[in-house]
Amino acid sequence: MLMIPIDTGNKAIKTENFEFHSGITALESMPGENEEALMFQDKYYRLSHERNVYLPDKTLDDRYYLLTLFAIAKELEKLRQSRPFIPGELISMDLVVGLPPLYYRSQYKKFRDYFYREGRLVHCAYMGRSYRLTFSNVYVHMQTYAAYLYLAKELKLSTYPKVLMIDIGGYTLDYMLLEKGMILWNYTDSTGKGVISMYQRVNKGIREKFDLDLKENDIDSVLKEESCMYGEAIRKRVVEIVTEHVEEILGMFRECGIDLRSAMTIFVGGGSILLSKIIETVWKRYDGEYYVVNDSKVNVHGYRKKYLFDKKMQ
Repeated sequence: MLMIPIDTGNKAIKTENFEFHSGITALESMPGENEEALMFQDKYYRLSHERNVYLPDKTLDDRYYLLTLFAIAKELEKLRQSRPFIPGELISMDLVVGLPPLYYRSQYKKFRDYFYREGRLVHCAYMGRSYRLTFSNVYVHMQTYAAYLYLAKELKLSTYPKVLMIDIGGYTLDYMLLEKGMILWNYTDSTGKGVISMYQRVNKGIREKFDLDLKENDIDSVLKEESCMYGEAIRKRVVEIVTEHVEEILGMFRECGIDLRSAMTIFVGGGSILLSKIIETVWKRYDGEYYVVNDSKVNVHGYRKKYLFDKKMQ
């Protein structure tokens, strides 16, 4: 059975082989030759370099369904290199997606139904190539915990009495405290302190001082210390504001009753990678041990690992 795991993030969509912004726009006319576009229900769509506006409930419209079809099509194109598809072939697959810990139990069924759609046949075309798809099943796993499962052996997490997982994503910052591999639910939550709130905070601070609007990609460039057109004063202020944001994030755990000295802290997610240098600076005031995982797809890898384990146990 073909299985495709996808992380449908607020800032980025991630598969095992691809990562792209969670932005999609409808085309008014047929796309040009070789233009990366998706046709679904007689309409054409293309990806945007800027993410769509944050949705508190991703099932409110079709944008995340369409983004997922894009992700599937990209993976199928990659798969063609080793497994050619017959024209008109019905491609059956299991789809694996995820939800933040806070929303997992309450939104599991709704999120699954949003993608499954009673297993109906899906007709779509990607860059002019037609696909007939059907989902045999849709599995919804828990973000952050999936990352823990994937990293546990590699980082020898079982050797630590407690592990604090901090997953910094687009909108959400999820954290999960585990003791001997068991989730401590009183110390597990999803907050709105992801990088999108940080972008808003930086932009407000830069507007107030420099009367300048920064794009999210501009802020990323400053944090990655890439060359950009902005002067030292602006870059310095961006770093100051982001540092304040990270200070508040780490300070939040003390208020939640989590002592960073008593657990091995693992930072995962694209936001953690982006903020890794700031985290290193701020962490100096703490005595605990931490590690930033330089792989934005750990949840996707975790979805696959959990799926295969569950299949083996059936």
